[in-house]
Amino acid sequence: MPAAAAAAARLRRRGHRRKKFVYRPKPPPEPHPFLLHLKSLPSPVAAAAALLSAPRRLHDHPFAACVLYRLARARLFPLVPPFLAALHSRGAPLRPTVFAAVIDHLGAASRPDAAVGVFRTVPAFCSHSAATFHSLLNALVSNGRTDAARDMLPLAPKLGVRLNAVSYNIILKGACLRDGFMGARGVLDEMLSRGVRPTVVTFNTLVGSACREGELGAAERLIDEMARRGVAPNAATYALLMRGLCDADRHADAEKLMFDMEYRGCQADVVNYGVLMSSRARRGDADGVRELLSAMRKRKLKPDDASYNILIRCLCDAGRADEAHRALLEMQLRGTVPGAATYRVLVDGCCRAHDFDLGLRVFNAMMASGHCPQARTFRHLARGLGEDGKAEEAFFVLEQMARREMSLDADGWQAVVTCVRSSCSTQASEIKLVNELVLSN
Repeated sequence: MPAAAAAAARLRRRGHRRKKFVYRPKPPPEPHPFLLHLKSLPSPVAAAAALLSAPRRLHDHPFAACVLYRLARARLFPLVPPFLAALHSRGAPLRPTVFAAVIDHLGAASRPDAAVGVFRTVPAFCSHSAATFHSLLNALVSNGRTDAARDMLPLAPKLGVRLNAVSYNIILKGACLRDGFMGARGVLDEMLSRGVRPTVVTFNTLVGSACREGELGAAERLIDEMARRGVAPNAATYALLMRGLCDADRHADAEKLMFDMEYRGCQADVVNYGVLMSSRARRGDADGVRELLSAMRKRKLKPDDASYNILIRCLCDAGRADEAHRALLEMQLRGTVPGAATYRVLVDGCCRAHDFDLGLRVFNAMMASGHCPQARTFRHLARGLGEDGKAEEAFFVLEQMARREMSLDADGWQAVVTCVRSSCSTQASEIKLVNELVLSN
């Protein structure tokens, strides 16, 4: 018997067992108390003042980044340049990630000039990175300055940034919006001439642009070109082409394409079924939408809330609010959580069908789930309940509207007041509150 086996046998006879090693990851470090303090202050301005008045050793990236994020999220953009200047005078080190985040916020707020200004301050703190460069490109493109973004490309080597497919994909997005498919095709040619390998995102952007312009033949040729260049089309690629076929009333070709995907090495996904469901829903084929939902489940695909939204909207448009409500219950039983859009579609559908009792039940479920209808849904529901003589229910909806500072239109008030006056069960306090709401509006 080998020595190791003999030793193990002796341990077993003595009743000893080797302890099994269990990996226990180290708990994450506790946040710095000063960082918690900056996050707890009531306003970003107070956080900035606290940081600038703190000892110099606390003028470090985590604390400065926390304040910059707060200023950007609060859209206090005029305070960003002087705050950066104060940090620079104190020698505070910053990393490129915080600049990229601030530039993203400025782009989303339609402030491309301010984004350029922040971009120019980066070298005072650190070297540029792909993140800061791409954030600026995206900020320019999203605000209609595709030419300015394109002019940035030759400057990338001087900034220490290597151009890649992400850089050109951002330019390609802007070119598609401004110049259309043919103009954007030139960006792909430029990518190839500079040795940048296009990705599936590159081709999907072009396929989508071609399909929106009705250039289905060009879209199909792009998919063939993807295969030649070693870029595998994904489910989104085929979904774009399927949507283009449906828009051209070639519904049979779109359905055939989804089943041909497997022969081309790509499995159909929820997005592909969603295109076909939307196509059938536009034609009022609710039963066809149900068939596609069943087909998804048979293929082990879990329908998402968008899939059920298509069915619920289609049933509501057909005046089948009861079936739409059953679809909501089925959705929940199968483990898909409805979102605000699902509830809004169903409540609106119940109101259009004048089924205000069911609409109120869905309304209550919506409120319990933490979502809120839109103002027009509140008004339609309150008016309908008032016209149906349901004073207490209408009063409840009015109360919810008042909490959200929403107002009822003149027709709605007339229906509710008439209902309240004719209802013997209405309490005097409720009548008084209705009168107050009327006067306040």
